[in-house]
Amino acid sequence: MAWGVFAPSQGTPIGALAGEYVGASGDIAVGVGVGANVLFGGSNRTIALQPLSVEGQAGLNVSLGVSGLTLVFAP
Repeated sequence: MAWGVFAPSQGTPIGALAGEYVGASGDIAVGVGVGANVLFGGSNRTIALQPLSVEGQAGLNVSLGVSGLTLVFAP
């Protein structure tokens, strides 16, 4: 699994990704579909994790979800 990480670049300490993350996901398809997922959390909820995925759908579909993730710093 690969993740895109969006975080403040200046003064970000080692282990800053550790913490609780919560987020949402959604997909919609009417013919050809698209989807998106994002998790926010970490150091003072300033970090966004974006799972990198390729998805393709065809047909009629709508889905919404809530997700959570805990990252622990292991030096």
